[in-house]
Amino acid sequence: MSSSLGGMKGLSRPQAGNFLGFSIELSVANQMLGTNSSRLAVPFLNHIATIKSRAGAAPPIRVGGNTQEKARLFFTNFQGYEVINKSVNMDASNPTLTPDVDINVDLFYMMMNISGLLGVEWYSGLPFKDPTNTTGIAAITATIEEIMGDRIIGLQMGNEPDLYGIGARSRPQGYSIGNFMDEWGAAIAAMQQNPGITNPQILLGPTVCCNIDGLWSIDQVIQAGYVTGFNNQLRVLAVQRYPHDNCAVDNPLPPEVLFPQYMRHDMLTGMSSSYTHASAYAMAQNKPFVMFETNTGSCGGFGGLSDSFGAAMWVPAGIDWALQLAFTNFTNALYHFGGQNVAYNPFTPAPGSVDTELWTTNALYYSYLMVAEALGPSNQSQVIDLTLNSNNVFTPGYAIYENGNPTKVVLINYLADPSGASDLTVTVAIGGGTSGQPAANPSTVSVRRLSAATISQKFNITWAGQNMGYYLESDGRLRGTQVTETVNCDPNNGCQIKVPAPGAALVFLTQDGLNAVTPPNEDTMTFPTTTQTGRFAGGATIDNQVLLTMNGRGGKAGPTGKSTSQGKNGNNSAFRRAEVAVSLVLGALGVGAMMIARVPLV
Repeated sequence: MSSSLGGMKGLSRPQAGNFLGFSIELSVANQMLGTNSSRLAVPFLNHIATIKSRAGAAPPIRVGGNTQEKARLFFTNFQGYEVINKSVNMDASNPTLTPDVDINVDLFYMMMNISGLLGVEWYSGLPFKDPTNTTGIAAITATIEEIMGDRIIGLQMGNEPDLYGIGARSRPQGYSIGNFMDEWGAAIAAMQQNPGITNPQILLGPTVCCNIDGLWSIDQVIQAGYVTGFNNQLRVLAVQRYPHDNCAVDNPLPPEVLFPQYMRHDMLTGMSSSYTHASAYAMAQNKPFVMFETNTGSCGGFGGLSDSFGAAMWVPAGIDWALQLAFTNFTNALYHFGGQNVAYNPFTPAPGSVDTELWTTNALYYSYLMVAEALGPSNQSQVIDLTLNSNNVFTPGYAIYENGNPTKVVLINYLADPSGASDLTVTVAIGGGTSGQPAANPSTVSVRRLSAATISQKFNITWAGQNMGYYLESDGRLRGTQVTETVNCDPNNGCQIKVPAPGAALVFLTQDGLNAVTPPNEDTMTFPTTTQTGRFAGGATIDNQVLLTMNGRGGKAGPTGKSTSQGKNGNNSAFRRAEVAVSLVLGALGVGAMMIARVPLV
């Protein structure tokens, strides 16, 4: 990357605090959002509000996925005034065995009511299994635009089209980028004939994911003329990515084998490097570039890994992957939700068979809070990968610059060593460096920590000393007293920050940066319920009817579930132990100033 500001090279584009968003599978939207437009799910609202209070804006939310591909829209009420009606279709063209989904128009009014409370902006999807139904595609587009207006960021037309010609999917074998573009052109022609569509630039794509045959990379789609050909209709350029495929049932990958691969910074830098050209192209075309769907593994992730503290720190559902995507000049990254039994959900409603209105907040949700505070509400946060410790794969770090000055540092220690021998000590200094400027270190810095005893831990994970309880104990509001440590600094030698193994720390270099992400009274920004009293003290409640239509394992049913999003395997290296001391000098962005990292090994 060659972006620069005030002499500091390599910084990302300015990023917003709500960089991380959510991708919700359409078939489980009624579990997450609520029963209908009159009865919203309070824990969902609280989880969103808790992020908004730090990021300055609500995270963007996508409702769609594989189950949008042949969804049908109804204007008559379903039984119980639900917004979704599902039936399982076991035909060969439905390889993931996801249900057929009928949606009621009230779904879009429900999304708008959530926007009215929290200011959420949305991505949605269009049914594209039958691309010849161009009139129907145009009619749904017009309906969504009429109801949601400028709350819709973009509409996806075609979910993972690079998989359309694979196996028994919805297109003939050999389906190409050219075929996809022809289908887009036909649908757009129908939209242009529909007077209800007043915003022609509302589409999102191509959302390619896997490039299994080597003919569908995002760069190849761009080179085929997709962006230039549909420039007037394409609002957002987007891709999807899972690092591992968890859909194979004959030879599943065990979490204990995968864990060492996920606890390495180089696995995700390898993934992000495949998007550097596309992100630069998107910036040149003045279009957002979105990681539209990602997580630890396809088909719900890996139990024991995707729902652990390790996932919260790392791979798509964690701090390192989010900040690496921000550094690569993506504009948003959306982590995917599936049904009740998937491992990678940021949070999960109670199953319908359990008599509680409280939900489960999973490990990766806490990474949303840390990333929101790291980027903050200024919308001017620029990210740089510090390649700490000679780019040590177990101890990555990032700096955040705002308006030309370093304001925060993020430090991660992947090593799993309760003995303390692998704890990381980082010396952060501002100014000086190779430019000959005098040191300008603060007298103190503030530190907040993401903490757990082990990388495999699922609960009792804390962000700044707070958490949302254990299984079926969460109403989406943080519990406990917020802990912000004050670290004294040496005016000449900087500030020493310790990061236990495992752990992550956010260092605030200015008081203003800390104040901006500290809600004055977080309880006033969330939504207590008056419906009934929860089982646990202080618990918000929701209607049990919300929980009766769960979709199982992300829509995958039976022994023949197959992949929807395949990725490349990572490096299967074992853990490495090391006691590391890192010296980091952050240069203020004056003429000739630069940021360097000196890494003596102890």
